Amino acid sequence: MNNSIKFISRLFQFEGTKMHPNVLLMCKLTVILLTVHHIFFKIDDPFIPFIPALDIFNEYPNVFKYILRSLYVLGAFALLFNIKVRTASIVTGSVVLLSVLASIPLFFNHVVICACALFLAGLTNDREPPYLLFLQISLVYLGASINKFLEPDWWSGAFMDTWLGDARENPVYLYVAQFLPDLVLAKLLSYIAMLTEFAIAVLILFKRTRNLTLWFIIIFHTTLFTLTAFRFGHFIESLAIILLAFLSIPKTKLHIHYNAKRSNTLKRFFNLLDFDKKQIWTQMPAKNPHWLSLKTEDKTLYNHNALKDILLYTPNFFMLLMFIDIVIYIILYNHRTALFVVNAIFIWSMIFYFFRVRWSKLKTK
Repeated sequence: MNNSIKFISRLFQFEGTKMHPNVLLMCKLTVILLTVHHIFFKIDDPFIPFIPALDIFNEYPNVFKYILRSLYVLGAFALLFNIKVRTASIVTGSVVLLSVLASIPLFFNHVVICACALFLAGLTNDREPPYLLFLQISLVYLGASINKFLEPDWWSGAFMDTWLGDARENPVYLYVAQFLPDLVLAKLLSYIAMLTEFAIAVLILFKRTRNLTLWFIIIFHTTLFTLTAFRFGHFIESLAIILLAFLSIPKTKLHIHYNAKRSNTLKRFFNLLDFDKKQIWTQMPAKNPHWLSLKTEDKTLYNHNALKDILLYTPNFFMLLMFIDIVIYIILYNHRTALFVVNAIFIWSMIFYFFRVRWSKLKTK
């Protein structure tokens, strides 16, 4: 019984593998996301494949399908429970990529992005930053911007007007557009989208501008979601998960001091999430002016600044967010307006809390 519990607990452990903890977190969440969106049942025999040679498998019905489904289950299981994680990540990503190449109807940007992220994560190690994942994000935005640059309908605003005005009947767009000449708002939004994606593709490659660019990505897509009430499949979730690869979780223990009267519940909460036993909690002296502090090898933070970093350095916090998002989606599936409102409020609340702005400097002296 104890051995079974220890094995199951591996699902919530991220230290001690051949991957960085944040990259392993990204891989586990990506597998969960793909599975929740029924990728297992979408893997099938070739149907209008991108590579015509794959049609040969149709001479042996179900062989291709069952082999890939079996490999997906084995790879996902191994990845979730920390068994040969780099190999498991490569296998899982390759299966999803091959299934897309075998069936044009299965091609969606968010599926390909997830598959590539898994494959590239398997090629990284725990000694160097995941440069391949940084490059993937750059290529995603570079490809998106170039694709738009080459489309006349994006320059004329026709695509944006048709999408937001006719297809989505977006009330914000329709309301503002009526006060402007034809297609002016559509052109403005089109140019903003094209230039933003190109800027992200370039700036994400440089360490000096990377953190600001990450926030730019998050705010850009959250704004787009707020205006359109559309997740683009699971593209937004996929992107948010892949951005976890940019986190830098300290390799050493996290030394946390807390006020027993004010932060005892907080301590119990993190103790439940800390399956890696990486956090060392110690009571503060009663007269300490702070209610929480975090000390790592390169910095010491206090109160909410400390809490923000503790959350970011706790992988199971993101597992919990994924679970909450799934539960909300299931409960409000038939109430799309309520689902959108809850999601928008939740995401913006997270952004405003974690966005590192020294508000005191903005006050009028």
